[in-house]
Amino acid sequence: MTDETTTIVDSGLQRAFILISLTFSSALPTLNVTVGNAVLPQMRGDLSAGLEEISWVLTATMVCTAIAMPTAGWFGMRFSQRRALIVCIVAFTLASAMLGFADTLGEVVFWRACQGLFGGPISPLCIPVILSTYPKRDHGMAMALWAGGVMLSPIMGPPLGGYLTALYDWHLTFVFMVPLGILTYFLVVWAIPDSQKRADLRFDWMGFLALSTAVAATQIMLDRGTRLDWFESGEITIWALVAAGAFYVFLIHSLTTRQPFMDLRIFQDKNFSIGCTCLLVSGVLTFAPLMLLPTLLGDLRSVPVETIGLMLMPRGLGFVLGTFVLGRLIKVIDSRVMLALGFLIEAAAFWYMTTFDLTIGLFEVFIAGVVLGTGEAVMWTPVAAITFSTLAPHRHAYGSAIFQFGRFFASGMGISAAVIVLSRSTQSNHATLSEFISPFNETLRTQKYAAFWDISSVEGLARLDAELTRQAAMIGYINDFWLLMVLTLAVMPLILFLDRPGNSE
Repeated sequence: MTDETTTIVDSGLQRAFILISLTFSSALPTLNVTVGNAVLPQMRGDLSAGLEEISWVLTATMVCTAIAMPTAGWFGMRFSQRRALIVCIVAFTLASAMLGFADTLGEVVFWRACQGLFGGPISPLCIPVILSTYPKRDHGMAMALWAGGVMLSPIMGPPLGGYLTALYDWHLTFVFMVPLGILTYFLVVWAIPDSQKRADLRFDWMGFLALSTAVAATQIMLDRGTRLDWFESGEITIWALVAAGAFYVFLIHSLTTRQPFMDLRIFQDKNFSIGCTCLLVSGVLTFAPLMLLPTLLGDLRSVPVETIGLMLMPRGLGFVLGTFVLGRLIKVIDSRVMLALGFLIEAAAFWYMTTFDLTIGLFEVFIAGVVLGTGEAVMWTPVAAITFSTLAPHRHAYGSAIFQFGRFFASGMGISAAVIVLSRSTQSNHATLSEFISPFNETLRTQKYAAFWDISSVEGLARLDAELTRQAAMIGYINDFWLLMVLTLAVMPLILFLDRPGNSE
């Protein structure tokens, strides 16, 4: 099998421009998702849509992104990474422009789906170009710098979306993506050299349709499960059965066909398999806190939306710190040690977050964000180098598609799991705390509480119930942070089975 891009670029300046163009490319779809989430309430009011209807704006994007990501490997090898990347950027920018003029819910859902279809393959297409541009000894640092730039997108997205919406309305947030897309297009055309393509590579329609069905059904199940009470709903049960059946067909087909849509034999490489597992966990650790912290601050501490957006930025500061300071140690320290250090720093951040309570201030959130971002950066620096270190160059395209798709898919599952833990913990702890509410509770009869929490009046009972709900929800958030810490520590023993990556060209 021929490698698409085997020539390492010698010029440091040219490498820098290639990395910048790839960072801009990958940041586009990431920024689009977070900006879309930030303006969802305004879109709902403007489109006169109910909660169930407006949820399809997010579902369409997530489902189409998940479907499109695995196709990056085939398209990159068939048409070359550069050409496939240019097509995706142009189509994504056009979809963003059309979304800026959409005025009905159907149009918004359609163009958001198009953004997902063409934005999904962009990041997986970028990884093989990075690996072919830099020598193997610099893979970790190059991937860390790329990930650091991309990581700023979900941090900057919410405050940017809120500002642009306040400046005009939600349409402006998507129109704003157009000049960024045009700039990215010219950067890619100018900086990235063309590569070989495999005109004889056929498309495995059976594998693609089976995987797409499994991914779409799973993503819809995850997105709608919380609202429909999971397997208490017949719809969610049907989606689960469809996902399981389609995945079984995909698995059997991929292992028996000559040219599968996604070559699963790639998992025979030990470093790649363990590296992908670490990245799956990383997807959960990255995106679950991005959902938990804003809701904690907004619902339990009544922090303004603008301030909540700003409090997500320390994650970016920590990531920059980890990338540019600690990330340089990968050249002198075993990358497996660096990977373990990254997970330990993240575990420390989650342990610190388990000490949060209802008096939590912004300073504590700032410290947790910086430490968590630093751990993510220190982990990201070696994991990419380790994952691709023993993988044959001609498998980089397939590997990068699986690499990014797995992280995206795991992040959705992690968010759903965190919501389940939060919801069930809140319900169970509310019931437990309610057992102490009775006329015989001496605490409630003291002068300090009797006036405000008068259990003999409807108003007093309502105030008391609201406080019990706040306390129970806080316990639920703490349980989520404990779960994330345990997950971080649980994956670390896998590092012992990794082979040390070589530093050769």
